[in-house]
Amino acid sequence: MTSIEQTKLGLSPTLVIVMTIFIDITGFGMIIPLLPFYAETFNAGPTALGILVASFSMMQFVFSPILGKVSDNVGRKPVLLVSIMISALSFVFFALANSFLILLLSRIISGMATETAVAQAYIADTTSERERAKGIGRVGAAHGAGVIIGPAIGGFLSVYGFSAPGWAASALALLNLLFVFLFLPEPAHRTDPRMGPRSKPDDSYLSRLGTAPTRPLIGFVLIISFIITLAFSTIPVIMPLLGMSFFDFGSVEMSYVFIYIGFIQIVLQGFAIGRLAESFGEEKVIAFGSLLMMLGMLFMPLLPNVVAFLASLASIALGRGMTQTAIPSFISKKAMLDEQGGMLGVSQSVSSIARVPGPLVAGLVFEFAGLATPFFVSATLLIVAFGLGCMVLHACARSVDLKNA
Repeated sequence: MTSIEQTKLGLSPTLVIVMTIFIDITGFGMIIPLLPFYAETFNAGPTALGILVASFSMMQFVFSPILGKVSDNVGRKPVLLVSIMISALSFVFFALANSFLILLLSRIISGMATETAVAQAYIADTTSERERAKGIGRVGAAHGAGVIIGPAIGGFLSVYGFSAPGWAASALALLNLLFVFLFLPEPAHRTDPRMGPRSKPDDSYLSRLGTAPTRPLIGFVLIISFIITLAFSTIPVIMPLLGMSFFDFGSVEMSYVFIYIGFIQIVLQGFAIGRLAESFGEEKVIAFGSLLMMLGMLFMPLLPNVVAFLASLASIALGRGMTQTAIPSFISKKAMLDEQGGMLGVSQSVSSIARVPGPLVAGLVFEFAGLATPFFVSATLLIVAFGLGCMVLHACARSVDLKNA
């Protein structure tokens, strides 16, 4: 299907890719909250649950840059279709799981898919630099909406057994597969030499992507991404523990809190982030987002009332939404045209590996060092991220000055 045919259907490529991510994350969200309870039916303890969570992130760490680079070579649409098929297969294994090993296999297979990184690369292909952050922000908003709706559907279906959400998620993935196949065109200008700089023909995949952390500015931004993700990955552990300790929150109240986080990120990434990036530039958004997260982490355990708790949480959610959009947008603008998928895959990979130690370390620090300590540790990490963000901001300003000289 060509871009012109697609336009006649009244569906823009951005809308199709946003809907693709929304459907994908809705299916993903349907089963994630059920993992602790499903694992418990196989007598799996906290360590086994940690392995379930970490296995997904480890596979994302390995496969995100690989599939991102493959999408640079063979196209975004084929890799998206393969990724969605992998997701559907993982949901089938989830539905059929009759042992912990099968459940673990479902998470390993799921981690091999990399729809988000390829979707970000697709947005980079089909938007101007001015519109880049806005497009990637809409992908983030779709992700947030799926995170809200998916668990609600999964929780409702779980009364019919844990296999029911698995089958529903697999059916949703197959629907998504058909949707992408019929309505998503391959970016027509992805191979147009006029669209931007390219890497040298003799540059190998490993040599280019392996040196990503040493690239000017990109390396700093990847480090910032790692630190921010590591700090934010503690939230699902320490925030509920604090809510229970301060306010005696139960599962219902905590579900409302996560919906609150998702709603903030939907509004920010769906409507505001494009204007922020256009007005101030991605580098300023990255630095300011780190600062907002740091302030929220710092004050949350110090002010034990619900209003302050929700305000701190809003600060963290806003900062995370800003950085989660600005970082891939920044990287896509600094990467060569024919390596954007690979570079965004590296960024996704960095985030994936950062999610592995965060929850485990947060729980241990909370248990042995007290309620406030993990928040202060995360705030300290975010101060470092803010400092690096200021260095990137200074370097970008200096680059502009040199160009204008």
